[in-house]
Amino acid sequence: MLVNLKELSIKLADKIAEFIGSWRFIIIQSTILTIWLIVNILGLCHFDPYPFILLNLFLSFEAAYATPLILMSSTRQAEKDREHLLRDVALDQDSNIVIKKIAEDIRIDKTALDYIIKAKDERHEMKLLLEEIKEILKK
Repeated sequence: MLVNLKELSIKLADKIAEFIGSWRFIIIQSTILTIWLIVNILGLCHFDPYPFILLNLFLSFEAAYATPLILMSSTRQAEKDREHLLRDVALDQDSNIVIKKIAEDIRIDKTALDYIIKAKDERHEMKLLLEEIKEILKK
């Protein structure tokens, strides 16, 4: 239950931080602030006269909640990045081992191929010598 609640709060913080960091949020908040200022400056409804103390209170309240949520989300993202990095390091180490084995196999294959080429060359030389001997014996 406690783990479920923690996971839920992390997901909620991620969603809120994602929304707060979006253009949609900036446009909505800018629209609300503009309407708030126009309504109070023009005197259409004087619920928060200049210097807009109520608006300041709401923005402070929003910042007081948004900041920890963003920090929670960034901490979680840092944990995800760290886990991803550790998986990458492990994969790189495994790949390095495989690459070293392949390089060793290639070296062994190259050595074997060199022996085969050398043996073919020696065989060819022996054939030539044998033909020379045959020619000498024919004479």
